[in-house]
Amino acid sequence: MSGAAYAVRLYEPELAEACDRFIQRTWPTNTEPVRASADGSTPPRVLFLKGREVIGHVATNPVRLAVAGGLHDASWAVGLVVVPEHRNGPVAPLLVKKLNEAVGIGLTLHVEDAALRVFKGVGWHHLGVIPQYLRVLDARAFVSTFARRGDRFLTGRRAQVWSLLSRASGPIAAFVGVGFAGYAAAGALKRRRSAGLSVAEEHAFDPSYTDLAERVKGKLGVWVFRDERYLAARYGRRMGAYRLLACRQQGRLFGHVIVKIRQFADDERMGDIRMGTIVDCVFDPDEPAVLDTLLRSAVAWCRREKVEVVFCAASLDVLGRRLRRHGFVGMPGTLNAAFHDRTGHLADNPPLESWHLMRGDSDADANC
Repeated sequence: MSGAAYAVRLYEPELAEACDRFIQRTWPTNTEPVRASADGSTPPRVLFLKGREVIGHVATNPVRLAVAGGLHDASWAVGLVVVPEHRNGPVAPLLVKKLNEAVGIGLTLHVEDAALRVFKGVGWHHLGVIPQYLRVLDARAFVSTFARRGDRFLTGRRAQVWSLLSRASGPIAAFVGVGFAGYAAAGALKRRRSAGLSVAEEHAFDPSYTDLAERVKGKLGVWVFRDERYLAARYGRRMGAYRLLACRQQGRLFGHVIVKIRQFADDERMGDIRMGTIVDCVFDPDEPAVLDTLLRSAVAWCRREKVEVVFCAASLDVLGRRLRRHGFVGMPGTLNAAFHDRTGHLADNPPLESWHLMRGDSDADANC
């Protein structure tokens, strides 16, 4: 890259026009993948410049991370993009290396292996792939959709078995339907019920969401603190794309779940499936009846909305176990989680199953 004026810089207002040109080139049909900070400040954004033109970009979304009950400033790394002619070179690693200097705790969720290699290459710790869970509500639609696509989701012997079974999709649909119904019925025997809990759809966040986050702050391992301010910034302006289900007893909030529905149309991987995704959930792990009530309500709501399959990506082990009791089965995940820490608050490298990470974190639900 010698012979040209290259520089790696943090965003400044004087670079606004160059940054806008880059955004229009790389995200021509979308808004920028950056959310404004709740206090109005500008989150760190790193640009790679060739002369006065931006050829690489990584931005951040600021959050507060709960670690062992304490709150610490952290940042999701989002929008790591390099123009095609400069990919597979030093641009992306230099961008993230500069980002390492700009934030105390950095977090990332990425599907792309190439992005993961960049982050790992400059010192980020790879937590692993977030487990994903599937609940089939319409077996016929599921089988007809994935009869020719199952090998893209399954690996090893599962993929081989599926390729054989999918040749007889009609009988298999009946088998799948009975199997999921039986699995869910067996799990129901282990679920908790509590009198007085009720779940209703809500359309905005209030101080009770902060009260709940404070009560469970030290109980959910490592997680982005989902208080009223965070939830309003993350979902509020786009609330029409989500459904917020709140579990209350005599007005007091005990937990909430956020669901997103997408109708695919002739998609290469998803066909024409109508998919529901549980993208977020806050609950008290000491109150299993609350989580059972939330999951039961989320599945029932998806069924009423003619959803055919329900997905949920969840790293926290207690949530994964509960999903299985509600008829969800594990399947290979796609989201790689990684972090970088200059503060020492994550020095003991907590394992992935102790983090509460879901699709609602960062911008990982964009394609749900």
